Amino acid sequence: MNGSEHMKLWMFISKCQFWIILCTVLISLLLVAKAFFNLIKRKRSNYFVFLISIIAANVITLLIILFDIFNFSFKGTLVCKLELFFSNSAACFINWIWLCLFSQRFFILFYPMKRSSYGFFGFMRSGKKLILATACFALLTQSWSLIFIEEVTMLTDDDQLIGVCERDVHIMSDFGYRILAIGEAFITYAFPFLLTIIMDIAVLYQSANSSFVVMSAENIRTEHGALLQVNETVKIQSSQSIKQSNRRRHQAMRRCLMMATIQVSLNAPYYTLQLCDEIFSLRTSTHVYLYLDAFLYFIYLTQFSMIYFYTNLLVSPRGKSCRQPPKMPVSCTSSLRSEYTMV
Repeated sequence: MNGSEHMKLWMFISKCQFWIILCTVLISLLLVAKAFFNLIKRKRSNYFVFLISIIAANVITLLIILFDIFNFSFKGTLVCKLELFFSNSAACFINWIWLCLFSQRFFILFYPMKRSSYGFFGFMRSGKKLILATACFALLTQSWSLIFIEEVTMLTDDDQLIGVCERDVHIMSDFGYRILAIGEAFITYAFPFLLTIIMDIAVLYQSANSSFVVMSAENIRTEHGALLQVNETVKIQSSQSIKQSNRRRHQAMRRCLMMATIQVSLNAPYYTLQLCDEIFSLRTSTHVYLYLDAFLYFIYLTQFSMIYFYTNLLVSPRGKSCRQPPKMPVSCTSSLRSEYTMV
C-alpha cells in the first residue's frame, strides 16, 4: 500500500472512529458520574480516597479524549505536549494507584495490629500519602512528553493540512525513542499490572497457608494467672466475627483479583500494539495495523466505564464491610470470653 492509499484509509478509519469514540466517552462519563455519586454516600470505606482519585483521573483522561476528537485540525506544539503529558500522567497514576489500593489491603489484612502513623507501615496505611506519592511519581515519569513531542503538519489527498502530535526527530534518534517507549511501557503499565497481580496472589497464598489459633480468656493465662504476651500478629475476635471476617476476606480477594485481571485485559492489548509500532514502525508498513489499532483502542476505552462496576464490588451498600476494625483492648476478664486469632 502506497502513501496515498495509506492516508486515505487512515482518514476513513478516523472518521468512523469519531462517532464510536464520542458515544463511548459520553457513556463512560455518565457511568463515572454515577459511580462518583454512589461513592459519596460511602465515605467510611477504606477504598474511598483511592476510588475518588481514580474517578478524577478517569474524568481528566476522558475530557482530553473529547478535546482531541473535536480539535482534529491544529493544536500547536504546546497543546500537543500538555495533552500527552496529562493523559499519560493520568494513565500512569491510575495503574499505580490500583497497586497502592491492593498493597494497603494486604498490609491491613496481615498486619492488623501495625497501627502506627509513622514509618513504613504508617505510610502504607495512609491513603492520602499513597495518593500524593503516586501523583508525584506519575508526573515525574511522564515529564518526557514535555520535551520530546511536537506538532507535525501533514497534507491530505484533498490538499488539506492537518496537525498531528508526533515525536520530535530533531532531539533524539529512532533508536533512542524505541528505548524511551519500552521504558515508558514498563513503568506505566507492565510493572504496576504485574505487581498488582503478584500482590493479589500473595494475599491468596498467605490466606490459604495461614492457621487460626483460637484461645478463650481462661486459656490465655499462665499458671500464675498473668496474661500471655500478645505479639503484633494477634487480634481479638469472637468466633462469629472470625467466620464473618474470613468470608468477607475471601470475597474481597476474589473481587480484587478479578478487577486486576480485567484491567490488564483492557489495557495490555492496545499498549502492546503501540509498543510494537514504536519498535517495528507497523503503521507505515501494513494497513492491518490501522484496523487493529482502531479495534483495540475501543477495548481500551471501555475500561473507564468499569469504575462503576468496581465501586459496586469494592464498597458494600452501607460501607460497612470495608471499614477498618476498631481498636480493641488486650485485657480480658473471666466473664468476657474473648478470643485471639493468629493470622
